[in-house]
Order: sequence, then C-alpha cells, then structure tokens
Amino acid sequence: MTRLRWGALLWIAGLVTVPAQLIAAAQWPQRYSWTSNLISDLGVTTCDTFDVGTRVERYICSPAHLLVNGSFIVVGATLLIGSLLLWSAWARLRTGRVAMAFLAAGGVFVMLVGVFPWDTHPEAHDVVALAQAVTQWVGMILLAVASRGNSAARWISALTIVSLIVSLLGFVLFVDVLGGEPVQALGRGLIERVAFDTLTLWSSAVGVVLLKTSTRTSTGVGASRLGRPLRAR
Repeated sequence: MTRLRWGALLWIAGLVTVPAQLIAAAQWPQRYSWTSNLISDLGVTTCDTFDVGTRVERYICSPAHLLVNGSFIVVGATLLIGSLLLWSAWARLRTGRVAMAFLAAGGVFVMLVGVFPWDTHPEAHDVVALAQAVTQWVGMILLAVASRGNSAARWISALTIVSLIVSLLGFVLFVDVLGGEPVQALGRGLIERVAFDTLTLWSSAVGVVLLKTSTRTSTGVGASRLGRPLRAR
C-alpha cells in the first residue's frame, strides 16, 4: 500500500473521536448538553461542580473520560503520522512539506489535549488546545496554496478554504461567548464544536479525497497524484 493511501486512511481514522464522544455523553448520570457543555467536559476525570459562582457553573460527571481522552490521543497520532506519510504528496512540494510540518505539530498538540484533562491541568489544557488550532490553521492555509493540479487537488483546496473560514468564525464567536457577548444564546458548546470539530472533520474529508485519488491511480484511471508524477512509495 502506498504512503498516500496509508496517510489518507490515518486522517480518516481521526473520526474515531465521534463515537467515543457519543458513548461518553450517553454515560453521563445527568444529561450532557451538546449545545451548553464543552468538549473538554467529556474528558473531566472527577465528578464535581465546576466554575462555582460564575454564570457558567455546571455539574460535570463523565464516567467514560478515559475513552474520550484516549480518543484525543489517537486522533492526534493519526494526524501526526498521516501528515508525515503525506510529506511529499503535494504539487508545490516545499510549501506542502511546510504545511505537513504544521499539521504534524497540530497532531502533537491534540495528543497533549488528551494527556492534560481540563480539570487536572486547566492551564496546560487550554494552551495546547489553542496551539493545536493555530498550528492547524497555518497548516491549512499553506496546504490550500500547495494543492494545485488535478481535480482532486482543487477539491482539497476548496475544502480547506471553506473549513478554515468556518473554524475561524466559530473560534471568534467562541471567544465572544467566553466574554459574555449576546451570542451566548447560540450555545457555547455548539460554537466550540464549530471551531474545533471542524478541524477533525476537515482532515477526514481530505483523507477521503486522497484515498479516492490513490484508488483511481492504482487502477490506471489517474496519471498523477495531486498534480505531480506518482511516487509509488
């Protein structure tokens, strides 16, 4: 199997966090709100009332926190290793490699999100979560530039630009929510997911495009890989 296909499969595998979060949310003794609760609430390791005395005070109890934190580590690893495998898959090789370096760093930060749950390491958790978003945004910008050539590359470029805009908009709204702006009515948990889950969905969607490209090429349908001569390994 080519590096392109392995890298694509690993990026698609990042979706493992979706069933992990669904299972964890279903095990809450009190209802988990997908609009009000934060993503990090699913990884909190103790049952307690948090943000006491503030307008967002809430009781958190996530019995399956190990599953969620473990899924973050897996998602980060798939992004990291997948990016390394896709190191030379892009039409503009130098820009593509820099993009993969940023995305690989983003994968490391995602892993650290799982290593540092919010309740036990709040400052470290917030720092690595922000670092993950920033490094992935930069990587996405560079990848949109590096993706030139055939129709698959154009799809990746379009997916990247749209996902980047959505994620950035979600992050701006999320910051406003934390500052007490009226957008709070939209639900800070939902807005946070727009900002951060979009990044995971993006890498998986790009993985699907890459996988289809590698399949067409292996059967003789495609003559190039993202605008460059095909390298088998």
